[in-house]
Amino acid sequence: MKKIILSSLLILSVNIYSQELDQAYLNSLPEDIRADVEERIEAEEILEKPVYRRASTFIDKEEDTSSRFGSNFFDVMQTSFMPINEPNLDPSYILDFGDVLEIQLIGQKDIINSYSIKRDGSINLPDIGKLILSGLSLSDASQLIKARVNNAYIGTEAYVSLKNIRDINVLVVGNAYNPGIYTLNGNSNMLHALSMAGGIDNLGSYRNINLVRSGKVIDTLDIYEVLVDGKYNFSNGLRSGDSIVVKPYSKLISIESGVMRTGIYELNDDESFKDLLRFANGFSKQNDYEQITIKRVSNGSNQELKLSLDELYSYNFIDNDSLYIRQFKLNNISILGAVKNPGKYTFTKGTTLSEAIISAGGYESSAYVFGGYLENSNALQINIGAKEKLYEAFITNLITNSSTIEYEKSGVDSLILQLKNTKPTGRIIAEFDIDLIKNDPSLDTLLENGDRLIIPYKTQQVYIHGQIANPGAIRYSPGMDIDYYINKSGGTLESADLDNLFIIHPNGETENLNTRSKLSFILADNNKKLIYPGSIIYIPQDTNFSNPLQVASIWAPIISSIALSLTSLSVLNNTN
Repeated sequence: MKKIILSSLLILSVNIYSQELDQAYLNSLPEDIRADVEERIEAEEILEKPVYRRASTFIDKEEDTSSRFGSNFFDVMQTSFMPINEPNLDPSYILDFGDVLEIQLIGQKDIINSYSIKRDGSINLPDIGKLILSGLSLSDASQLIKARVNNAYIGTEAYVSLKNIRDINVLVVGNAYNPGIYTLNGNSNMLHALSMAGGIDNLGSYRNINLVRSGKVIDTLDIYEVLVDGKYNFSNGLRSGDSIVVKPYSKLISIESGVMRTGIYELNDDESFKDLLRFANGFSKQNDYEQITIKRVSNGSNQELKLSLDELYSYNFIDNDSLYIRQFKLNNISILGAVKNPGKYTFTKGTTLSEAIISAGGYESSAYVFGGYLENSNALQINIGAKEKLYEAFITNLITNSSTIEYEKSGVDSLILQLKNTKPTGRIIAEFDIDLIKNDPSLDTLLENGDRLIIPYKTQQVYIHGQIANPGAIRYSPGMDIDYYINKSGGTLESADLDNLFIIHPNGETENLNTRSKLSFILADNNKKLIYPGSIIYIPQDTNFSNPLQVASIWAPIISSIALSLTSLSVLNNTN
């Protein structure tokens, strides 16, 4: 069983109002704390103000939880029918009615004029006549104009550029998210039009999208070629009157495990698992190919098919099949400090702490097993959240009680600053003695991915921190009590809270020696508590809190961080 050391949360029942705080009080706070208080007040004031703003030009689509591949490609849709931002042009752009060219002549003639392509597809140049440009690429049209100008004027060079692009109207129908008629610029392609329409709906195909012109299908878009292969070459630009028809999908196959990119993929009728595997970026590592399962619903009943890898390649998928390839679960574990082979290890899921230590060659003779440190990533995330909530609670308390509490005298401001700068830990109390674990396997701890084991070296020091004259390390003396180490460190400061002493034992267990507790008669002999080599005695600052839980909640993450720092320092000093 794992014991997770979590920072206790300070529970404050407060109402937050918009209020003006005394400037002298704000100035008395540490700079970092003052900034957080002012930021919180500003945020509250903004929330209380009425909101007057223009509606966004984009609408968030309903959340798609299907994990269908490509569904997030069109995650927003434009609400306006106005043209979207003009795409970059290239020389292959096809000219048509409505485009405006700017032609500059330099030489015998020095003029610059704009020419709009008429409905018959032409422009009329002075002294040259009509030029039919509709249907020509911008590059070809430019060459034609240059040639005619050279024939008409000796020593004159023509420079041609596209000044304005025509607008076109395109019909998007079928299984589009928002079918309709859309106004685009003349350089748009099928993806631009689909983006305007919000993409594909839940029944639409990403593989079979037709471009229809004059009643004929002139092009078919397969968005997987864009998403998987990065092909973005559209030979057929859109023209006014074009229709984009999104067909319904043929079959959707779900890959739940065993590939690099799990999800729901669309297969055409002539495609097989080989194509499906390519869409999913290939097999993932550590697959168990002896465990391949197809799950499907047929005739109202669930079916489960077991396949070999060879059978999978030839298998004929049907709509809504789900594929599962078992994976060997692996954990990446870091083992640092006093083991014979420290480093990063990969173990199968279910590996225990003792097995990991043995795999690392076992302990060195100088290992301090009693001080072993196990940090778990899940516990770390929980403690990070707990610390943030605790800090926010104290900031709220500062705001709501600023007029009634003398914070400079209570020391709360400096205490909160310590909390803000504390690095949370994810320590889990565990047994590190291999011999004890052999005698009682229930003491062993299952490791998880991302766990970190730190084995310190033997020490003859007792550490004392907090409100003490000379914080640091005192040489361990067997049988000596807390008073001995306090006196060796020069005694406590006036700001010390002697009613709430903390002892952090090398194995991570923490004792709060609270003499104000109802159990104070049991703790009357607190100063005789057993001290081990590597123990940490922490003397907190007196904050005038009447509730012992408030004291424990804010000091817990601080002293846990100190314990990790000292353990890491032991490893670092003995490694260098």
